[in-house]
Amino acid sequence: MKRSHVKFLLSIAMSLIVICAFSENVRAKGVDSGESNSVVISAGGGIFYPFQGKSGFNGVIQAAGKISSQERLGVELEFRKYETELFNAKNIDTKSYIVRGIGQYFFRPHGISPYIGLGINFAVNTFDEDEIERKRSSVNVKHGWGFGYGIMGLLGVEVPVGGGLAFFGEGRVSGDFQLTRYKKRSGKNKLRVENLSGLTGMGGIRMRF
Repeated sequence: MKRSHVKFLLSIAMSLIVICAFSENVRAKGVDSGESNSVVISAGGGIFYPFQGKSGFNGVIQAAGKISSQERLGVELEFRKYETELFNAKNIDTKSYIVRGIGQYFFRPHGISPYIGLGINFAVNTFDEDEIERKRSSVNVKHGWGFGYGIMGLLGVEVPVGGGLAFFGEGRVSGDFQLTRYKKRSGKNKLRVENLSGLTGMGGIRMRF
């Protein structure tokens, strides 16, 4: 990734962290301090299956704060590597670097609990522009990357194993889109919206501090 891409993602991540911290501070006024100060760190990975392409893998790191016994709000970073359709060219190698604000609701405050979640994200997606141009000679892609945005919903289950440690499994569905600049044979610059949506199945571990 270029340095400008990293700075873009870091600036968004910092903004989301500030928003989460402010929200947690407001909620903490009416919540027991032992609950409001709990921090949960998650790490996991699995398979990402794009609706237009071939499956690949993903990895996620998440930091969340408990704003009540059944609600969490946080930020996560996700990496995906997969093949998808871009500019009507199939099976283009693609990597996505995603920063996401996420909220989760647990149906039980303790023990084994199913939960749901919703996230809003921004991303930088990189891809092989030479491969696109070999398959679509009429398209001249300006850059081998594009900025993305999207929304994600999830259904999961968390299983505590003691000592502040838990295992989790999740199924996710995401609506992801990418803005890409390109030039047609006529020489005109254009902006195209690409669909990078898909399904994810993943699992991992969580630690509470």
